[in-house]
Amino acid sequence: MLCSFQEAIQMPVQLVGAEIKKLAAANTVGFVFTARAEEQFYLTNNLPEQLGSLFAGINPRRLDEDVLELQARKAVRLMLDSYMLEDFIAQSYLAMKNSKLEGGQMILRRPDSKMFEAANDKRGALIALKRVWSNDWAFDAVIKRLDAKGKVGIDARATYILAKI
Repeated sequence: MLCSFQEAIQMPVQLVGAEIKKLAAANTVGFVFTARAEEQFYLTNNLPEQLGSLFAGINPRRLDEDVLELQARKAVRLMLDSYMLEDFIAQSYLAMKNSKLEGGQMILRRPDSKMFEAANDKRGALIALKRVWSNDWAFDAVIKRLDAKGKVGIDARATYILAKI
C-alpha cells in the first residue's frame, strides 16, 4: 500500500501514477500511497455503501445542484471523519521516517495534479492525505464526474507525499 518511488517503478501505472518514473529518476524525497491504500481506507470505513446511499437520489439527467452541493459537503465530511487503521498509521510513520520526511514540511498530491495539501508533521500528513482523498467528493469534482461519466463513483488512485522544497 506504501512504497518508495524506486519500488513503484515496477508496479502498474494505475496503482502508482504516471509520474513515477520522473520522480524516481530525480531521486525525489518522498513515497507513494498506492491506489490500494485509498481502496483499503474506503473498504475499512464502509464508504462505498455510505457514499452510494448518500448520492442514491441524484439523477444526472435532472440534476438539482442545491441537493448535489449538500450531498457533496456531507460526503467530504464523511471522508474526513473516517478513521485510518493503526497498522496503516504505523506503516505511514515508518515510511516518512525512512524517506527522511519526518519533521519536515511535506506536500501531498495526486499524480499529474497541481492541487496539493500541505503538512508540517507526520500526523498532519495523514490528515492532509484524507483531505486529498476527500477532494474527490467536493461539489466541483462530483459535477465533473457526472458530466464526463454520468455517475459519481470513482476509482482509487495513488497519492504522492513529497518533501516541500
